[in-house]
Amino acid sequence: MTKWLIKCDRCGTRTTLNVGFDLTSIGSKIYLYCSKCGRNTEHTVLGYYDDDTGEFVDFERALSSRYKSL
Repeated sequence: MTKWLIKCDRCGTRTTLNVGFDLTSIGSKIYLYCSKCGRNTEHTVLGYYDDDTGEFVDFERALSSRYKSL
């Protein structure tokens, strides 16, 4: 599982999303339920936390093949 940092575009709440696939293949925007807004909203993918080092990798660096999360 990869921990992705996402931000709600409506209220700005940042949360982590644990998924078993690479979100860079989907793009930088996803629709998810925001508990603060109480509805499905657009979220921006900010990056992910590297499983081995714990380092945060921003979305632009994650797009390069060197930083693939899976």
